[in-house]
Amino acid sequence: MTIRQNAAQAPLAQTARRSRGTVLHPFERLLALTDEWRTRREIERSIGRLSNFHLRDVGLTKFDVEAACADSFDRSASRALMSVGQKRSGNW
Repeated sequence: MTIRQNAAQAPLAQTARRSRGTVLHPFERLLALTDEWRTRREIERSIGRLSNFHLRDVGLTKFDVEAACADSFDRSASRALMSVGQKRSGNW
């Protein structure tokens, strides 16, 4: 299998979310970091522009969004926000 086939078959999201301590091929690591960077930019553009009222409706604050986007790239910002939102909204 070539790198192109591997990249097509294994979504970048899976590569980015491998367990800690897993050794990634440098190219896979670069793709995972690029994917996470794009995800964070999209989060900042969409969720970051919501009013406090709308953020509170989904169990988030502006600080949660800023903290998730400023965290280490080894951690998924979208998963961090989902976790915080679920904890605050009572998992309904």
